[in-house]
Amino acid sequence: MSAAVANSPVFWAALIAGLAFLYVLPIVIGLIRHIDGIAFVVILDCFPIAWPAALVAACVMPRKEDH
Repeated sequence: MSAAVANSPVFWAALIAGLAFLYVLPIVIGLIRHIDGIAFVVILDCFPIAWPAALVAACVMPRKEDH
């Protein structure tokens, strides 16, 4: 039965979409939180090895001040 799932195009499309969303998750978090240094998070997210740093930065960076 697992071979049937592995050969399903729906499974692969869902897997790729899920991984793509996971990859851009730091940017989404930064945009939702309105962080001050979103460009820094975007640049970090461009390098796969720096993805954990981008995720941490998106969660701990200060928010923009509303003026």
